[in-house]
Amino acid sequence: MKLAAFERRVGFEFALTFDTGERVTVDLEPLIGNYISTEELSTGEIDPDWGCLQFHEGNVDIEPITLYRYAMGSTTTTGASASAVAQPARQPDRHLPLSL
Repeated sequence: MKLAAFERRVGFEFALTFDTGERVTVDLEPLIGNYISTEELSTGEIDPDWGCLQFHEGNVDIEPITLYRYAMGSTTTTGASASAVAQPARQPDRHLPLSL
């Protein structure tokens, strides 16, 4: 699992594409906000060997599987396969008895 592409949106919001084809838009501030300021987000790049999102030439990075798990746990996803992964499994409808 590697990060294939990313696009910075507003603030800490990033559109991420993984090598599986899954795409998600996610706010990374809870993950990296203590280490990177908004001004430093422009240093973001993908490490060509590891496929991680890194900042400051690798001084701050997010392991691809950690990034994937965090991103897929978010609520804003795009693409059919990403939506299927990010949503919880459908639970059967439960009919509760009505009290009269």
